[in-house]
Amino acid sequence: MKKFKYFRLSFILFTFFSIAFYISCNKVEDQLADTGSIKIISLTASDSVLKAWYDTTDIKVVATGDSLKYKWECNHGTLHGSGKTVKYMAGECCVGLNTITCTVFNDSSSVSKDINIRITSYFEN
Repeated sequence: MKKFKYFRLSFILFTFFSIAFYISCNKVEDQLADTGSIKIISLTASDSVLKAWYDTTDIKVVATGDSLKYKWECNHGTLHGSGKTVKYMAGECCVGLNTITCTVFNDSSSVSKDINIRITSYFEN
């Protein structure tokens, strides 16, 4: 009889956690699929190859939606400014391919897009 109670309890717990997992996975998929009315039309840079310490590029996002706000991030280098256009530059320690991410958001949703900028050494000809 004791063995049956453990089996029954195990079955109930397994069923509960399976249902909870299924519901949580569906909510994540719904959140990822729901981008509201925000759409990034383009993310462009005035130059895609820069010399370290010397060159800069303007990066501009064009997006549609209501009450938009913008968040900019980069894995290396420096971003100056805010809003729809920022200026990017990088030093010698950032030589290589760098990623700049723009997140466009409002109170109900957000969308992100990346652009890559190649930084070359200041000391190369």
